[in-house]
Amino acid sequence: MRSNLSYTERLTDYMQLQLGYKLSYTDSENDRKTYKKSAVSDLYDQLDESLSNEYQSGYLTQAGSVGLRYRAGKFNAMLGVDAQWADLRGDMVYPQADNLSHRYFSILPSFTMRYSLDRTNSLQLRYRSKSSAPSVTSLQNVIDNSNPLFLSAGNPDLDQQLSHTANLRYLRTTKSGHTFIAMVGATIQQDYVADSTFVAKEDMELTPSVTLSKGAQFTRPVNMDGYYSLQSMLTYGFPIDFIRSNINLSLSANYANVPTIFDGIESKTRELNLIPKIIIGSNISNNLDFTASYSAGINKMFSSLDTATGSDYVTHTASAKLGWTFFWGLTFRSTFDYIGYTGLDTGTEDYFLWNLSLGKKFLKNNAAEIRVEAFDVLKQNQAFTHSIGSNYYDYINSNVLKPYAMISFVYTIR
Repeated sequence: MRSNLSYTERLTDYMQLQLGYKLSYTDSENDRKTYKKSAVSDLYDQLDESLSNEYQSGYLTQAGSVGLRYRAGKFNAMLGVDAQWADLRGDMVYPQADNLSHRYFSILPSFTMRYSLDRTNSLQLRYRSKSSAPSVTSLQNVIDNSNPLFLSAGNPDLDQQLSHTANLRYLRTTKSGHTFIAMVGATIQQDYVADSTFVAKEDMELTPSVTLSKGAQFTRPVNMDGYYSLQSMLTYGFPIDFIRSNINLSLSANYANVPTIFDGIESKTRELNLIPKIIIGSNISNNLDFTASYSAGINKMFSSLDTATGSDYVTHTASAKLGWTFFWGLTFRSTFDYIGYTGLDTGTEDYFLWNLSLGKKFLKNNAAEIRVEAFDVLKQNQAFTHSIGSNYYDYINSNVLKPYAMISFVYTIR
């Protein structure tokens, strides 16, 4: 829930005063239940209270703001500051009642500047700061033993995070349809929610029903400073008249430095991503549209604890989309994707994902449409994710929904 109240007063021909009040409330809950095998029924219907927890959290922020806006000719700037009061509350309702409460006061400045060099070129500089609450799973103090080698639990004493983000953007547009954008940015986070992990030197009893075996790891979130990330992007778009299409070429580069703790030693986990991309989009007519694209995600991950090892891999994604409205309002849509991996030795396979639909538009101005849609026609869909921990790399293959079809009705309000 969010609300915003503002008042603007003109001071001079070039300057305005802005006063405001902001209210925001976020509520979340998580119910985690773990069952063990019953000695009587031989079924997993015996609730394990030491591994079960029902938790609710609420994050209320109230802020008074003051700002000055200046505008003269090609120059436009806005300087503001928020005085924010935040209240983070957590309530455990099972297995026993407990609660926590944290109150914070923050000064959150912001700044925006835009300068138009001429009608086709402009510069924009933006800076903003904001606060965010820990997730309910990070606050939930219950052990997750789904992987006996990597146990984890939440931390109800976590504080809010403060982030500061600045970016500079250059934009050039021409009457012939050419567009060039260059952007650089950086983010710093205070009290970042990081992982603190230790390895058991011998068997340890965490709860009466959970034992951390020798060599296994236990992770709990903690607040740490030292997180920062850098972002950059270049994009260039231009029309291709003979196929009535636009081509967009882009390259983005992102770098993140993530603090962690392993066996009491602070370390840094670093990740570098390069993403070149090309998109061809048509503007032939309202009845025929296609898009073709290709992108490569080049990923390099490593930890400061062991710079000799790392994780380097490339994700290839190619896509083709077609939308066609032909005789009597009949519609045909097709989406064909290719996903492939290079540099991973985890049993992942390249695959194709093909979705189709056939529909009929009707009613006034073709506002309604009924469709028959088929998903994953080739039966190859997969789900793979890759993440980095304080001293390990996690490759996860998940189950996905098998091929299916459905009938849908769409009504467009104009």
